[in-house]
Amino acid sequence: MHNGNNLRRAVELMANRLQRWQVSYVLKPVLLGMLAVFLAVACGGKTANNLTNDQNQPLSHSAQNQCQTIEHDFGKTEVCRQPQKVAVLGSNMLETILALQVQPVGYADYLSFHRADFDRPSRQIPYLGRRVTSQPINLGTSGEPSLEALTRLKPDLILGNVEQHRDKYALLSKIAPTLLFRWARQGVDWQPSFQVIARALGRTEQAQKVIEVHNQQLAVTREKLAPVVAAHPTVLMLDTNGLNQYLQLSGSASPCGRLIDKLGFRLVSFNKQKMQSSYQRVSLENLPQFESDLIVVEGYDFSQPEQLADAKNIETHQLQGIKQEWSENAIAQSLPASQEGRVYFVSSYLCNGLPGPIGAEIFLDELQKQLLPEDAKSGES
Repeated sequence: MHNGNNLRRAVELMANRLQRWQVSYVLKPVLLGMLAVFLAVACGGKTANNLTNDQNQPLSHSAQNQCQTIEHDFGKTEVCRQPQKVAVLGSNMLETILALQVQPVGYADYLSFHRADFDRPSRQIPYLGRRVTSQPINLGTSGEPSLEALTRLKPDLILGNVEQHRDKYALLSKIAPTLLFRWARQGVDWQPSFQVIARALGRTEQAQKVIEVHNQQLAVTREKLAPVVAAHPTVLMLDTNGLNQYLQLSGSASPCGRLIDKLGFRLVSFNKQKMQSSYQRVSLENLPQFESDLIVVEGYDFSQPEQLADAKNIETHQLQGIKQEWSENAIAQSLPASQEGRVYFVSSYLCNGLPGPIGAEIFLDELQKQLLPEDAKSGES
């Protein structure tokens, strides 16, 4: 025991001196780690309880040694330990980790709403900002993320999208283990990718709870909207940035179209058959051929994103133009749903930018606000 104590003091003295020496930042952690292992072995061999992570928090034995191969939509990637510093490229990836109660260290938004770092995320990140408790580094836009900023950040894990990052995958993987997934707006259900990401983050139980809550909210909303579905079962859902610019039908494979379908409504399409694709281009002149009881317009206007100094203005910014166009357009006003006051507007960013559990939660709440009378919203009718 006496020799063990002397050895401990000698190793601790060596560690203290090493901290003061001008050793390179690469070599110093290695030498300190070797000393820690040597000390642990000399004093009983219990190395697992003495090793620490970068934040000097003790790691469990499984956390130190467990590496898992994560199969994602662009290949297979080995992820070791539980990632602590997660960088996300895209609002859909930010939505995913926030739902799993993980905070980002870096974030690249879908559009350049905010150019500096996110020091006040509740005012700088649309819809999700109030859930962000960190102050993530701004990595640019998801389509053109800053590789330099990512390199300086040194994340443990990078999450991105196949559509935007396939060409950058090799470079991203040199910075940190990188997982790419198909954006759910392309007809892909969010839940499989959500569960894969949860496994990579060690949050499988949390993921299951999120899915259960989502299914419960869907069931409750379906029950509340049942009278509306019975009275007005068909829905024309349009995604547009202007009636004379880009106008398309939203099908049952689109994020919000999928929710509309699950609520019991029937989305109308060209051939009156269920449209399996996400979107289908349509002209303004063709709108009268679609017989619908309700119209839901997903509006967007990203022409001047820099005007959104306050992210809370995004809904007004995206919808004010299309609302005015709709009220002034003769064809739009000739539609029975318009004449009967059953046209509703939601932000396209909500569905397409946030196609997962948080976006679904907000969208379902918004449907209840717009479609239900005041007394039915609280369930007290």
